[in-house]
Amino acid sequence: MKILTQSLILAGLLAGNAYAADGRQFDVLDSMSVAQFRSAGLDKLSDAQLKALNAWFNQYLQQQAPACGAAQAAAAAPSAAAPTAAAASPASDSITAHIAGDFHGWSGNTRFTLDNGQVWEQTDDAVVTVGRVTNPKVTISRGLFNSYYMSVEGVDDTVQVKRIKP
Repeated sequence: MKILTQSLILAGLLAGNAYAADGRQFDVLDSMSVAQFRSAGLDKLSDAQLKALNAWFNQYLQQQAPACGAAQAAAAAPSAAAPTAAAASPASDSITAHIAGDFHGWSGNTRFTLDNGQVWEQTDDAVVTVGRVTNPKVTISRGLFNSYYMSVEGVDDTVQVKRIKP
């Protein structure tokens, strides 16, 4: 349930208050990638449950529209102390590196060794297979509540990961 709530709040913040402002309705299916939808466990809900979830979240967005707009404006405001490029530091919201060696995809428990020495492990059960790619660029982005998602250059899906070795 935590993951569901986190995903919905994130989707709402990304959508901003546009839905409430112009009368459009939020739809969780349109707002998440397949991997995010699966990792949140939403694929297990019936159509009626998804409809109820969308209705609840639309009501939530209407109630929170001013707060979402303020959060969006604060996030968009430039900060003098903010770094201009993504760094591999723990305080950064994203890490950019390359997978060391050949990459073929992920299959439920894949470990990824990066060229910066870090080792990350898949935490969801998604399966993606690609042809052999050598040293592809990856970006690991922080999600809500210390979750992390890795995207691989040339792959349209993301995988949820956790750091095994700093």
